[in-house]
Amino acid sequence: MENQKNDNLNLLEAVVQNTEMGKNTLEQILPMTQDTRFRAELLRQRNQYQQLNQEAHTAMEACGGTAQGQSTMAKLNTRMGIGIKTLADKSTRNLAEMLSEGSSQGVMDCIKSCKDYPNAAPGAKRLAQRLQDFEEDNRIRLEQFL
Repeated sequence: MENQKNDNLNLLEAVVQNTEMGKNTLEQILPMTQDTRFRAELLRQRNQYQQLNQEAHTAMEACGGTAQGQSTMAKLNTRMGIGIKTLADKSTRNLAEMLSEGSSQGVMDCIKSCKDYPNAAPGAKRLAQRLQDFEEDNRIRLEQFL
């Protein structure tokens, strides 16, 4: 039972961190684009990240845990990486490529987390699977902007 609780909390924490990465990245990139179709897609993604993040927080609290979220260092590294990659090129194509790579990484992170925490409850696994499916869908939707 304790093993399941730990796996639940760890898997949900992974979902929290993944969705925070998505939200924070989009918050930084949104002001860089003037393309209305691209902007609408980014807003759709950000809203879904926020929803999944809230669900993970709620589930963690129900399990008696508290989400830690992304570390300050992880946030800073992401922020600086985006800043460097967009310094000379804020084109829709470049932004879409960066986000597509991020979504691909998000898919891999979801797969690894589910394998790392096999004793998580079905609800936690479903939430992680929904996030994985969402990340894959994002990657496919971003292809139109490449």
